[in-house]
Amino acid sequence: MGGERERPLCLVGMSGAGKSHASRALAALGFGWHDCDAAIAARLADLVTPEPGEAPVHALGRWMGMPWSAGFAEREARYLALEAEVTREALDAAQEGSQVVDTTGSVIYLDEALRQALRARCEVVYLRTPEADYERMLALYLAEPKPVVWGGLFAARPGESDEDALARCYAALLRERDARYLALAHRWIWATDLRGADVAAVLGRAPRRSAR
Repeated sequence: MGGERERPLCLVGMSGAGKSHASRALAALGFGWHDCDAAIAARLADLVTPEPGEAPVHALGRWMGMPWSAGFAEREARYLALEAEVTREALDAAQEGSQVVDTTGSVIYLDEALRQALRARCEVVYLRTPEADYERMLALYLAEPKPVVWGGLFAARPGESDEDALARCYAALLRERDARYLALAHRWIWATDLRGADVAAVLGRAPRRSAR
């Protein structure tokens, strides 16, 4: 067949946008799924053990803590170093259009060379979260914290409680991330468009069929 070879799909977006849901749906159709969150959790397993019924990503959130926690900056740096490692490995393993790289929400904080490699070798699709959902996302984060890289955007004002500062800074963090995802992606779709939809069709990828 002629034409350009289809590139692997790379999904980016906020935590909870539906990247893993979409990846899981594609995996059910025969796509190879490279789950960066799961790979990071596996490599930090010696540091944090999930409680009974606790998802590994929430155990990671418990390990990282809140941005005002003692030692947060060091844990944030360690998390980002591991994220860079697993993202490079996923990128190296995903060589065909039948592969999907499921990135973490902080992929936009990886070094410029790695981000450009993602753009060059994959089709990067941003699952965009409407701003109307930001308050709901904050509530989810407070109820079951996931590891969040703040990139220096958390700062309490004089006399402001950590909790009030978190609510104010979280919205600013999401707006800044939105701009970064848009710059990284080749195209974007509303994350809400995936709910109850044919994921492969929305993402423009035909189902993969097993060879006979």
